[in-house]
Amino acid sequence: MTDTTLIRLCDVADLAEGEVLKIEIDARKPLAATLVDGVVHVFDDTCPHAEESLSKGWVEDGRVVCPVHFAEFDLTDGSVHNAPAGCGRLQSYAAELRDGAVFASLA
Repeated sequence: MTDTTLIRLCDVADLAEGEVLKIEIDARKPLAATLVDGVVHVFDDTCPHAEESLSKGWVEDGRVVCPVHFAEFDLTDGSVHNAPAGCGRLQSYAAELRDGAVFASLA
């Protein structure tokens, strides 16, 4: 990632290991972020099937789990597992920790 593509989302201190944080910036749909084993993951906060906030869900085995129908989305690529029919892939974004903050490429 180059600096021109990165957007600052929050402070690292705002993230708790294994918890999902909802992030609202500008006029775009809400995002979510989590830390797993010290690695930051950023993805759309809205479940592609249930239209529910994934920040109300939880992280388990490298996946974020929807609190409505328990679909699981891989934190590395957004692939869906154990989901109802018609549930699509979750949009995830390249992210990094730098200077005490979380940055992501949202392009």
